[in-house]
Amino acid sequence: MSFHLSRRSLLAASALLPLGLHSPAVAAAPSGPYRIGVFTVTPLRDGLFPLEPSMIPAAESQAGQALLKGAGLPAEGPSPEPVNAFLIRRGDRHWLLDAGCGTVLGPGFDRVTAALAAEGVRPDQIETIWLTHLHADHAGGLLTPGRLARFANAELVLQEREVAYWSDAGARASAPAALSPMFETAQAVMAAYPGRLRRVSGEAELAPGIHALPLPGHTPGHMGVLIADGPDRLLIWGDIVHSRLLQMPHPDWTVIWDTDPIEAIATRRGILDRAATEGFRVTGMHIATVGKIERASTGYALI
Repeated sequence: MSFHLSRRSLLAASALLPLGLHSPAVAAAPSGPYRIGVFTVTPLRDGLFPLEPSMIPAAESQAGQALLKGAGLPAEGPSPEPVNAFLIRRGDRHWLLDAGCGTVLGPGFDRVTAALAAEGVRPDQIETIWLTHLHADHAGGLLTPGRLARFANAELVLQEREVAYWSDAGARASAPAALSPMFETAQAVMAAYPGRLRRVSGEAELAPGIHALPLPGHTPGHMGVLIADGPDRLLIWGDIVHSRLLQMPHPDWTVIWDTDPIEAIATRRGILDRAATEGFRVTGMHIATVGKIERASTGYALI
């Protein structure tokens, strides 16, 4: 997400939160934990992001305004959207999926460490951190305010294509304005964990019962994580959806941070259709709950 949050956006989003609006995006606290067979998955709320319609340009339309107003929000937004990380446990093993914003997006975030403490988990107990991608709201929490590693013993695991993209000087030079600031955080994260960066490619096994699922488009190496024990499955899909309210009924609406919007649309439609067909549960970094996908008109719904 962009570093450039306007004061108006932050104040407006803060004012909306106490109102108890019925938008599915607005939640004071994440639901969970979830049991997936032998695994326990606990959402860790890092904060709420004030998403303006301009960040999903197609939402600057009568259709977008109608959805916002129907959810009890101002037609011009913003819509407060959750920013989550996930603690995944099996027995005495502790893994983290993404790490939130840390301090890189300003006040109102950097709550993952406190959420871990509430679960009785110290940062040095996290053995592996799987990263859906290296955008600042997913990787910024890996750093202390002094740009040091926050997780002393953790290995970072990313898709090979993700590491290559954020390490590429040419990609940085040609990136759209909305993406350019992300490179600083991505490269600071990789520099803070020397010798602790593991690359995977494709549908790799991350741990027994846990697999990487490539979901490119939002970034070249964007991935979800599929957790399964017997027939029980949960896909944590990263940033397939930034706004449940706006993008579920309109899966062709892209965000300004998509590296390849056309690929992002195809990936989103593909995984939504697969989830609807196969019936596994889903959640994400900007989803306030967990549910199953159903087809609805020309789009989808999270039930």
